[in-house]
Amino acid sequence: MWYFRKHTILSIPGLVLVLLTITYGIAFFTYIGFSARRGRLIKGNEFTDMWIALIGLLLGAQALFVISAYRATSRYLYWTIVWMIYGAIMLLFSLLVTGGYGSIGDGSAAAWAIFWLIPSASIFFYAAKARRGYAVDRMMGIPEYRPRLAESRGMVLFYVAMDNVFPWLTWTACLFFGLLVVIQALCLANDHRSYDRPGTLVPIQTNGGEDWYKLHVWCVGYDADIQAKGKAPVFVLLTDFGMPSTSMMGLAQGIANSGHPACIVDRPGYGWSEPGYWDQNPSDVVKSINQALTKYPINNPIVLVGWGDGGVWSQLYMQEADYTRVVGVVLLDTFPNLEILQTYALNRTTTLQNLRQLRSVSLSGTSKTNTIPEVHFDEALEMSASRMFSNWRAVSPIALHRARNNKWTGFEPEDSLGMHRSLFRNNLYYQAKYFEYGGTGAKLYQILLSHVVSATDAVLVYHHWPLRWPSFREGSGSAFTSPKSSLTRRAGGVPLPASNSKLPVLLIASGKQFDSNCRAQGITDSEECTKWQAFAWFYYRQQIEYQQTLSQNAAFLLCTSAVSEDDKLCDTDFVWTRPNWLAAAIVKQLFGQSPAAGTK
Repeated sequence: MWYFRKHTILSIPGLVLVLLTITYGIAFFTYIGFSARRGRLIKGNEFTDMWIALIGLLLGAQALFVISAYRATSRYLYWTIVWMIYGAIMLLFSLLVTGGYGSIGDGSAAAWAIFWLIPSASIFFYAAKARRGYAVDRMMGIPEYRPRLAESRGMVLFYVAMDNVFPWLTWTACLFFGLLVVIQALCLANDHRSYDRPGTLVPIQTNGGEDWYKLHVWCVGYDADIQAKGKAPVFVLLTDFGMPSTSMMGLAQGIANSGHPACIVDRPGYGWSEPGYWDQNPSDVVKSINQALTKYPINNPIVLVGWGDGGVWSQLYMQEADYTRVVGVVLLDTFPNLEILQTYALNRTTTLQNLRQLRSVSLSGTSKTNTIPEVHFDEALEMSASRMFSNWRAVSPIALHRARNNKWTGFEPEDSLGMHRSLFRNNLYYQAKYFEYGGTGAKLYQILLSHVVSATDAVLVYHHWPLRWPSFREGSGSAFTSPKSSLTRRAGGVPLPASNSKLPVLLIASGKQFDSNCRAQGITDSEECTKWQAFAWFYYRQQIEYQQTLSQNAAFLLCTSAVSEDDKLCDTDFVWTRPNWLAAAIVKQLFGQSPAAGTK
């Protein structure tokens, strides 16, 4: 056994370290439990506190190791100079992490990090005292025992192993993860200092009014005069899955430069919006967006512009929020559910069976059913994506993700790229993405599917199309005396009964994803080429089916040729690489002018 003397674990400093280490251990496991809990408001990414508590736990164990060897008769502290240097480094880390998180208002993370000072200072202090004591022993001719007075050879070997293995393992872990936490804290502090939040945080009530959080609304060109008159349509932009509002900032500014106000709404957890609830209820989200627009306030008619999954949110808004204020819809590269479409394109029979099962429940009657079953169209794929988002959510506080945040070639506006990066892959980014995904990629589509009516479904069945969706509401825009405002009827509408809606709808897609030429796509493997060709055909058919069912007043623009902004072919990133061209194309189409160059 170890023989303890004065200034060891049984002293007041030792007992303080024991208590602090236990506290860090309890906090570490508690935060793991908190992060896995469901059905509650999530104010922050608790994995941040988890990592800080883990490092604090290791520091506490190291400090107890040093103080137990400092004056123990059966122990001898190795590597005293290294321990002193390490303690000084961790003291510095404590101050940097505390300052970084404190400057952005994350009091919890700053509070846990400041207590790193106690074990770090103890490590430095007692290692220095041990170093001094050994120097005095050598001056007095006292032999150096390693270990001292051990009761058996087995204990000698144990002490030798502990004195050599434990320090190097824990030094490596704490320095590596501690440095990553420091980098993340300083980067977040720099982001907070460099980029002020534009727009407004609007309080939202949810869960029957019992709880609340704030959504970020960011408007360009929406001045007091437009607000007072309440007649000019306001474009409301909803981003793709995983994208903060900055990804559509260039498009919003382009629309505003064309003389039409534009606003972007960050969904819960993205950009500057506060996180919402787990799991994320799509119906509550669109109702929250409507609340935010009303409270901002925006009393004008609106044109919904949805990019990718933002287009699916726009479709759900038309079914479950205030569709009477919507006078137009623009869908950019939107698919009801891309995962389902891809698995069906690969002839996955389980996907088709699940679609039939879900439709049989959703269409049982004239109105939507109250209970929508959770159907996995490709459970392995969905669970894999969910685990990936969860894993990145867990490691996001240690800055590993920042190395992946540099692929934004051609981002516009260029001077806002830094702001965009600051919101992308930060501590809350993967948490928002994981919460919105909800553990299954089909959730948003399942809720949307519950609104399908027999007339629209019959057309899609006749076309042998696997996916279903509701057409837009017949009374869209009825909240205003002039529902269409200055928006024009699109040419080439489709006949009834595909849709009773006359709402102006514009579909814009990047032609590159419809190109089945594998060589042009850079695909050389024959199997991958076959897969891509299947995807390309179904992507194109999807847009055609949208045009023929969403509204009688729908147009489809396919961006195929080079556009003026960068003289390159349209790719799936055209929303943030060609925002000015895209804004001009949208405004020209919706307000009755000729199509923009580069489309057909």
